[in-house]
Amino acid sequence: MKTIILAGGYGTRLYPITVNRPKPLLPIAGKPIIDFMLDTYPFRDCPIVSTNKRFEHQFKEWRKHAKRDVQLVIEKTTSEKEKLGTIGALQFLIQRLGLSEDILVIGGDNIFEFSLRDFVNAYHGNPLIALCDVEDKKLVQRRYGVAIVQQNRIAEFQEKPEAPRSTLASTACYIYPERILPLIGDFLGKAEGGKDAPGYFNSWLLTDRRINIDPFVFNTGWYDIGDRASYIEANQRYSGQDSWLAKDVQVTSSVVNASVILGSGRIENSNISGCVIDRDCHLTGAKLQDCLVGAGTIIKRT
Repeated sequence: MKTIILAGGYGTRLYPITVNRPKPLLPIAGKPIIDFMLDTYPFRDCPIVSTNKRFEHQFKEWRKHAKRDVQLVIEKTTSEKEKLGTIGALQFLIQRLGLSEDILVIGGDNIFEFSLRDFVNAYHGNPLIALCDVEDKKLVQRRYGVAIVQQNRIAEFQEKPEAPRSTLASTACYIYPERILPLIGDFLGKAEGGKDAPGYFNSWLLTDRRINIDPFVFNTGWYDIGDRASYIEANQRYSGQDSWLAKDVQVTSSVVNASVILGSGRIENSNISGCVIDRDCHLTGAKLQDCLVGAGTIIKRT
């Protein structure tokens, strides 16, 4: 089995924080997102990390200090409009590397607290998908793909439904057996524009009655870091603090609540709540709520 970590997205919902920084390398309590998975990776093989041409340099720099060796594969895309998408990225890797074995696919911007070894041990030859039971349908509404499980098999998927019929959120952790790999190209040839995400692919697989998809249901921690709120929440979880501030941030006469400040900045006489503030920002007399503040920003109230 070959492990693939997908890290080729552009993180547009976190702009401007991710304009020049790949989301999987964003720090959570000072540690890159992707390292949470690799630091507990239980297998001996060298995982593949797939990224894009725009972030090639950052990943090469990160790899120099990573605790585990990885194989970097670079897509030629440089912008959101060129990106391959999750299933397109898999097809690129299959063709580029000539993959002909089972694959374990993990989203590089996700943190899972279940054991990957337990997940792989639950694999018995059918496609396997990790499903987080969030226990409240409101938490998955219009946010995640949802799986309906019947008789210990996934019977149906709903992609970001308005009216979810399940609390089982489909996560970015899959195993696809070798026999499924040729079907990825078939799916991409038939998929409508914008409907090439894993949820659509898995739904398409279920139209073949010969294919069963197995569930791996967990309710331990899971963070899908896609936007400002989820990024702050993950920092709170792993720092054990209401806000996480890099050591070189200077804060004087200010209130900072539920925020992340990434470094080398100064905050004076300000009130900051629910914000992510990039490096080298200088805020004086600012009152900010639920904001993303780009690197080098100066806000000075006179």
